[in-house]
Amino acid sequence: MRHLLQSATALTAMAVTLMLATMPAHAQQSTGPLYGEGPYMGPYVGGGVGQYNVRIDNAQEFGNVINHYSANDTAFKVFAGYRFAPFIALEGSYINLGTNRNVIAPGVVAGSRIDGWSPELVATLPIGWFELFAEGGDYIYRYRRNLDVPGASFGSSSDTFNHVEWGAGLGVVVARVIPIRLEYQEFNIQDTNRSNALWLTGAFRF
Repeated sequence: MRHLLQSATALTAMAVTLMLATMPAHAQQSTGPLYGEGPYMGPYVGGGVGQYNVRIDNAQEFGNVINHYSANDTAFKVFAGYRFAPFIALEGSYINLGTNRNVIAPGVVAGSRIDGWSPELVATLPIGWFELFAEGGDYIYRYRRNLDVPGASFGSSSDTFNHVEWGAGLGVVVARVIPIRLEYQEFNIQDTNRSNALWLTGAFRF
């Protein structure tokens, strides 16, 4: 909780600074190839679907019996943000990485479920209809792990963590206010060796 409050305070201070810095630009909105084809400042909302991939070489909370576990599942996210300039935005996302399950031995199934929130800073390079972007933030998530063994309840665990996440991608702006983006995102999920997602997202800019 303390880390969440620190993150929120830092991002709020950053947002105020960006808003003050970009007020003159807002008063004289420009057009041209570097400003994109739609409103380049203001709020937006969106969502997307993707595939989340996870690999765990060894899960210590289950007595080191899970080795080389990998799985994938459909993931989704919804987000809202504010663009302070064509090149910078502050965004908040709810990210659900799905339920990942895999058979690791005859009749033995390991699974994980991850979802949480992420405040993010998004940098965008708009070039006409197209955009290149990169983002980074602090993913605050609930991580549930379980191991199902026939005839026995081996164990499960559930904890809250927060770790850095980052991503990058490209997009195209449709009808001047609808950016459609393809994004690769990397997560630093607790006790995993690989944790990433590929997203297709859409948004509406007001």
